[in-house]
Amino acid sequence: MRELPFALTVRPARGDDLGALHALVERCSPDTLYRRFHGAGPTSARRELARIAAPHDGHRSVVAVAPSGEVRGTATLAWGRDGTVEAAFLVEDAWFRRGVGRALYAALAAEARRARVCTVTATVQADNERAVRFLLAVAPGARSRFVGGAELAVTIPVPAAAPAARSEEAA
Repeated sequence: MRELPFALTVRPARGDDLGALHALVERCSPDTLYRRFHGAGPTSARRELARIAAPHDGHRSVVAVAPSGEVRGTATLAWGRDGTVEAAFLVEDAWFRRGVGRALYAALAAEARRARVCTVTATVQADNERAVRFLLAVAPGARSRFVGGAELAVTIPVPAAAPAARSEEAA
């Protein structure tokens, strides 16, 4: 669990988050939802929210939660049948550019390290410049490539854990 400087906590998603996830989606703009769910309809979005709230070996999510219990953002790692691991992010519009996405990315990277994943991929609409800039900024070494269908695959290397600070005894 990670406490953010503006009173949000990032923690693993759980079943009792489903109502707050639905409320998050209600607060997001149509464009934000289109970008996150790639134009899929409300049924697909609801199915994805249910997956976020029910983590399992092939699908793990984190949420950024306010003290009031409102979810301000979520991020997911999903394992594909082919062994690839995909990352996806959703941050409430009013919370853009406040560090929520960075905190969610840090939590996903930590989860990927625990699962011994070296690389994750985010599928992004080619014209979604904000998402591409975000991913390239938070993940040094990330690379994007056109994959067709007006989409980019952003390949994100999972960074090694930062070395622990040396104690005075070890110095």
